[in-house]
Amino acid sequence: MLFCIYCPFPFKTGEISMQTVELTVELKTPDVIAQTAASALRGRMGYESALVSLSRADYFRLAIHADNPQQAVQVADTLARDTTLFLNPLKHRYQVQPGLHNSLISDDDGAWTVHVLVTDDGNEAGKTILKSLHDGQGVGEQVQSVVVGTLWALTLRGDSPEQARQMAEQMAVTRSRSEGLLLNPHYQDSEVW
Repeated sequence: MLFCIYCPFPFKTGEISMQTVELTVELKTPDVIAQTAASALRGRMGYESALVSLSRADYFRLAIHADNPQQAVQVADTLARDTTLFLNPLKHRYQVQPGLHNSLISDDDGAWTVHVLVTDDGNEAGKTILKSLHDGQGVGEQVQSVVVGTLWALTLRGDSPEQARQMAEQMAVTRSRSEGLLLNPHYQDSEVW
């Protein structure tokens, strides 16, 4: 018998497994917060030649009891469509992907897309969503943990993926009034990929 770090009960190998799913939610309209951040990074912080583009999405990482990744995606898709916990269908679009996506993406122009996931210490928003899912009936009970954050995608010109990643970290983590913009390390954590 195994014990799952995400759930309060043991489960047997072969009966069911834990699947990770990523749900990203973006505005259907232009994102003025991302536009303002891009403007500040290019102008005030001197990344005009390096920053190609900047986008932002709400990010939800769900650990779901499911037989396979496809079933977990179906559960997450149902929750996104049938609840108001993740999005407003009038102003948001969403995407559900199985597993974790944590690799740099390159294009043909020498630019790299680096993702920075910003989460609050303690993940209180994730705990609140999980409680709401468990208070309801149906597929929400299959969700065993929820991590909530903001996912920034920075497309950067650089000589290597390491240089792009280093620039993204410098742009993201606030260290002074002139360095970093996307997260406050005093109460937020980050993952960079």
